[in-house]
Amino acid sequence: MKTIAIIESCDTKYKEAEFISNFIKKEDLNTLVLNTATGPDPSYNYDISREEIAQAYGTSWSEMEPKSKGEKIDFMKDAVADYVEKLYLEGKIDGIISVGGLQNTVMAANAMQRLPIGFPKVIATTVASGTRKFDLVVGDKDITVMPAICDFTGLNIVTRQVISNACACCVGMVKCAGKVLKKGDKPVVAVTLMGVTNNGAVEAVEELERVGLEVIGFHATGVGGATMENMAASGMVDGILDLTLHELTSEYFGGGFSYGPRSSIRLVESVEKKVPLVISLGGLDFVDFSTNELPGRMDERKYMLHNANTAHIKILPDEAEALGKILVERLSKVTYPIKLLIPTKGMRHNTQEGQELYSPESDSVLIQTIINNVNDNVEVIVIPHNLDTKEFGIKAAHYMIDEMKQRGKLSQDFSY
Repeated sequence: MKTIAIIESCDTKYKEAEFISNFIKKEDLNTLVLNTATGPDPSYNYDISREEIAQAYGTSWSEMEPKSKGEKIDFMKDAVADYVEKLYLEGKIDGIISVGGLQNTVMAANAMQRLPIGFPKVIATTVASGTRKFDLVVGDKDITVMPAICDFTGLNIVTRQVISNACACCVGMVKCAGKVLKKGDKPVVAVTLMGVTNNGAVEAVEELERVGLEVIGFHATGVGGATMENMAASGMVDGILDLTLHELTSEYFGGGFSYGPRSSIRLVESVEKKVPLVISLGGLDFVDFSTNELPGRMDERKYMLHNANTAHIKILPDEAEALGKILVERLSKVTYPIKLLIPTKGMRHNTQEGQELYSPESDSVLIQTIINNVNDNVEVIVIPHNLDTKEFGIKAAHYMIDEMKQRGKLSQDFSY
């Protein structure tokens, strides 16, 4: 019989823990309740005590008792993640669920982020509300998040229904799906894109699929690129067609719609693993900010509204030089041959002559900074098209195929 792990602070959420466990057991599944309580009050309705979790992590709970609340939470966050990961590796759990506020969410989310894509993970949380971003909860994993609507202060007409829906979601995944992501027989290529590079990227995807490759698209707006890097590092990806480096621009500005704290691993983990790589400059030439938090120097900038709330803002020449140097620095770590495709007629749509974000000076500074400084392992290929076009996308796909052949990921007689 399959088992669902339940992460709860069973000093304050013991009623919820019992409700979850009873619901799941009625669906003919086993449960394993892990108590992550850090307070002094007694705990109830659990299977694995906090003492056992702490001891498994190498520290007795008695050593933690005199520490501050923050220190206890930080310790338990890592201890329960380690415990859950071991349960998964030993084949003892088939899904995981948690409900609660910030403390419980931080602990449960950290544990769930250790588990592979495809493994059923559900959190009902008070954190999923207001202006808070989901990065705290999901990281770069496929955690299903349900807003709690009200606080978990026991069982009532709202919490019973919210918890029941969360349980049904997890039970359904465990019974009907819940397969950990595995590679198939086809070589896998990752492609990065966003709305403003979609046309070129989709053409590349279709061309790669036409010749029989498996293609995964990653939305380069804060977390997609980092997720791709992690999948490449884990061996799930055989080649990367990194057409859209927009997250580097957001990292440089330190904010914007596409900003994500994990953008710092772009062109890092995949390069360390020497994954066959073809990159381009999609979206490197603009930043996207909310209209109520625009960057400085707007009187010097070209911009256009993406929608009523978000502006796409062209970078200035000095910013283009700085971004070029950032990319060059990332590529300086490359110790194997890769290809860099330079689109000479724009790095996204709306960047050709007469269009809103046309700025040949910024484009030229960015391109020349990169070309003049990349190391010898980077083969620079100039393509006289806008990146967001059919022509560019098809050429990019062919370069990706050639790179995979040269790196031994495709047979030499593979043809397009």
